[in-house]
Amino acid sequence: MNFIKRPLVFILLIGIIIRFILSAITFHPDIIHFDLAGYVLGKGNFLNFYDYTYGLDKNDPVLKNYPVNLFNYPPAVYFYVGSMNWIFTSLTEKNFHNMFLFDFKNTLGNIQLNFHLILLKIPYLLFDGAIAYFLYNIFLNKKEKILALALWVFNPWVLYSTYMMGQFDIIPTAFVVSALYIIKKNYNFNKKIFIAVVLLGIGASFKIYPLLFLLPVAFLLKKRFNKLLAIILGISVYVITILPFIGSSGFRSTALLANQTLKSLYAQIPISGGESIILFLASVGFFYIVYLYRGKEVENLWQSFFIIMLLFFIFTHYHPQWFLWLTPFLIFELIYSNFKHLILMVLMGVSFLGAVFLFEQSLTIGLFSPLNAALFDGLDLWRLLHINIDLNFARSLFQTLFASVAVYFIYYYFPKKID
Repeated sequence: MNFIKRPLVFILLIGIIIRFILSAITFHPDIIHFDLAGYVLGKGNFLNFYDYTYGLDKNDPVLKNYPVNLFNYPPAVYFYVGSMNWIFTSLTEKNFHNMFLFDFKNTLGNIQLNFHLILLKIPYLLFDGAIAYFLYNIFLNKKEKILALALWVFNPWVLYSTYMMGQFDIIPTAFVVSALYIIKKNYNFNKKIFIAVVLLGIGASFKIYPLLFLLPVAFLLKKRFNKLLAIILGISVYVITILPFIGSSGFRSTALLANQTLKSLYAQIPISGGESIILFLASVGFFYIVYLYRGKEVENLWQSFFIIMLLFFIFTHYHPQWFLWLTPFLIFELIYSNFKHLILMVLMGVSFLGAVFLFEQSLTIGLFSPLNAALFDGLDLWRLLHINIDLNFARSLFQTLFASVAVYFIYYYFPKKID
């Protein structure tokens, strides 16, 4: 027992230290967006949250520094992350906090900035720890438990998106993993399926993608009525979280159907002058039909989720932080296959790095501006190296590399048995 406990303590302690260090020394501009949400909520703007900027005077410091259509994420994001930011940043000196929100460049080099960045990223630790717990307990073998924990705690994609960029994608990921964990537990089958779809609905209130998993989960149920009820329940949970803001014109114009939500629909095959086949919807629809007839094994549910995520990433120009959604399934794949496909994971990592370094400068060397103010709004890596590169073609090459690996995994985990 001591052998098991010592690695656990070591992994968790080192993991927490790494998270605090990275939180303190890295900055991405999007994190100010969430801090400002806390600032707005702290003034008592709740149901009028999305319309707040539209009613400001043009000389207000908010409009002088931010666009009027600023808040473009679902309400749950701002009401959790924003509220937590408002609570934790109350520990920051008020004048510095105002400078951070409205004159960020002048905070560079100030030791208070490092402390403030830690406070802004602390709210993610709860969900980070929850995923670590669920992954550890999903596996039965003690060595696999420790391995799953280590692969999550020291995962570069987790550290990058959450504690360097300060993005909230770890929250919906936690609800997806919790749904898988609930389904694996041994108690009333129907009850745990309905709990799982509620968790997916809550996850979708942060990012819409967990709704993609509703059908594979619902199809585990035997009765058609229960399947339909589970799907409706999951969607209803999501709808309830946005319902109070449907009357807000700001919400409807910026957050209800954000551009990011529609990116998976861009890949199409034209079949006439004005008609196309949307590749992502066609492929995921095909797999839903397969799951309806073949996806009855709880043990393979993670594979269904994995395939759906791979299809999404194949046909979507994704943001680097979104790769976190895929990470738990990559951990499942590595452990269950006994690292059989490690080389493919490396290739996925290469495609991810390529995507990151072909995005904006703030996602790479610009992240370290708290250590060196010259890195803020500085030259990107390619201009520093005097390399003239066709960014679109290079991105296409890395996306093609990812797609080739993803297609192999889809082939490998394609449901093969009919019950």
